[in-house]
Amino acid sequence: MALPSFAQAQDEPLFQCQFVSGKEVTLRTSAQGMSYVFGRPNAKPELFLLRKYDEIGVTPWNGVGGSIWEVIEFRNADVTYRIWGDFDRMTEAHEITGGIMVERGEEDLARLECLPGTVTYTPFSFSDAYEAAGYCWSFDDSQWQEQCE
Repeated sequence: MALPSFAQAQDEPLFQCQFVSGKEVTLRTSAQGMSYVFGRPNAKPELFLLRKYDEIGVTPWNGVGGSIWEVIEFRNADVTYRIWGDFDRMTEAHEITGGIMVERGEEDLARLECLPGTVTYTPFSFSDAYEAAGYCWSFDDSQWQEQCE
């Protein structure tokens, strides 16, 4: 399992933002997979998840719309944490937004929007990290594959 070169060189978060509650979320890549850390800065995390790449869902941008977006899914028992990043490509400001959707089955448990100006996200970085780990997107099947042709 390859570690994305940008993560090795800079140890920058794949995604990070703060919420009105004073809490933040940070996603990082590692040789083992990706980590999800949620809680107050400089305190013990309220939730820490480390998942192998084959345990994470990544939904890449479909190429349609005024913004470039991606979603990463982390599961913890029966709860899914969907982290999204969005880059508005239609305005001069190119606003970057993001957040977390927390779900149990079909039930929405929470939706947290990142505070403006606190989002660290680069368009396509979720997909790039997944590709660096050896996966490729199959446009025919609309899913990630380990066997790339």
